[in-house]
Amino acid sequence: MIPAMASATALTATPLQAIPIADSPYVILFGSLYLLIVLAIGAWGYMQTESTSDFLITGKSIGTWVLALTAFSVIQSGFGFVGGPELIYSFGTTALWIFFTAPLGFLITWVLLAKRMRVLADIRDVLTLADGMYVRYESQWVRGLTAVAVVVGVVAYLATNLAALQYVMRAIFGVPVTTGLLVGAFILLLYSMLGGMIAGVWTDFVQAITMIVGAVFVFAFAVSFGGGMESISRNLATADPALISPFGAMGSHEEAIFAALGWWILFSIGTAGQPHLVTKFYMSKNLRILRWGAPIAAITYAVSSLLAFSTGLSMRAMVEAGEIAAPQNASVVGPVFVLEHTPGVIAGLILAALLAAIMSTSDSFLNIGAAAISRDVPRALGRPIDDDRTELRVTQAALAGITILSVLVVAQSSALVGILGTIGWGFFAAAFFAIVALGLNWKGATKEGAIAAIVVGLSVNLFYNAVPSVAGVLGLGGVAEAVPGLYPFPETFPVGTVSLLVTLVLFVVVSLLTGARDGDSVAPDVAALMER
Repeated sequence: MIPAMASATALTATPLQAIPIADSPYVILFGSLYLLIVLAIGAWGYMQTESTSDFLITGKSIGTWVLALTAFSVIQSGFGFVGGPELIYSFGTTALWIFFTAPLGFLITWVLLAKRMRVLADIRDVLTLADGMYVRYESQWVRGLTAVAVVVGVVAYLATNLAALQYVMRAIFGVPVTTGLLVGAFILLLYSMLGGMIAGVWTDFVQAITMIVGAVFVFAFAVSFGGGMESISRNLATADPALISPFGAMGSHEEAIFAALGWWILFSIGTAGQPHLVTKFYMSKNLRILRWGAPIAAITYAVSSLLAFSTGLSMRAMVEAGEIAAPQNASVVGPVFVLEHTPGVIAGLILAALLAAIMSTSDSFLNIGAAAISRDVPRALGRPIDDDRTELRVTQAALAGITILSVLVVAQSSALVGILGTIGWGFFAAAFFAIVALGLNWKGATKEGAIAAIVVGLSVNLFYNAVPSVAGVLGLGGVAEAVPGLYPFPETFPVGTVSLLVTLVLFVVVSLLTGARDGDSVAPDVAALMER
């Protein structure tokens, strides 16, 4: 499978080795300033944290703009600077199907979940996604499987983000890769342990502002670099008319349409299955502030996507026109353009934003993963940690454990990082969209349907994405070649979309076969929530 299809938000390690080391003092200045801000926010968050609730959901204290910009930034992540330009450079305007549909995903997520998740945090003691799913289905199996899926996805995301972080630290500060990994991971762990989600939310907010400002400047420089949109379009059309067509840059016309449809489904509907986004609704001050969150998140995401759109098209147009040499790898198109074709101040701002994107998103994953270990798994096993202070300390210890594990993965095995990199957006979308988004809107959903959806969704993703990679590493070439041959769709059609659609159908069918259709199995307070 094409890596970008399998895990569109994952950052792989190897291609980023081609990022040059910055030679502008502004890059070091902005990078250092960002790291100092991160540590200051962590220290401030520590002073605001008195309970596990404060640590995990900020004590329900954030407002409209912070919530919306935080939601946009954890979804955009480093993808906007690395994966986005790569896709646009490689496939032209066809790749815009991701950027057109992702803003729609915020609207769908807000409509389906914002009010229900926030009210759920009022009527029950919920701090994590698994808490909410236990309340909905009253099943420790659902709680436990949700927690396991979260931990697997978090380790995968964190390892790939740390793999990228080491090269970004090298690009900014010129340090050896190993030093960049250790220093970056230590700073990430320090501010995560100090401030929890309070620190994470505010670093997400800083990241969002930086991304928006930087994207606008880069858009202007990129269009100018390519000679204007007319010149860019002409150069691309001369090289390959498919690069500026809606569907034609990914194989045959039929395959391209199929891929675009797959992206549309995965990045619009699948947004509502991302735990690092949907749990943000627990944190809002009240229901009123949810009203404008969706359009703010959607618009800011669209603005930030100007960076990927402009750099990808402009760089490809200039390469095709023979004005510049092709980059070593399409994955570094965005960073290379910023470092080599923008002023030092802009380069510093953008690389600081890339550093922020990786670290702040990693912090969100760290928090939900640690909570799954300290809170959800023990409760699913019938051995909850009853003392709040002890639970908070165990959560912080879990943060350290997950970080150390991810660092060891990155340091010891680039092959393992690549395998984990295939577990991304589609993994969470398949595991959680049905049980969360449908489950909180349909009284007929059952615990059996939820269990089936999680297990099968994870299995389909792992079978098609991870098994071929694992087999290749183990020298089982026959298996590595056979599994992709079993995939019944064109390779450009995302595996995540297939697993998402399979789990949706399975969830509904199993629920209809096993449940009370009148909704009597739903707790009265949860049923009232679903009727709001």
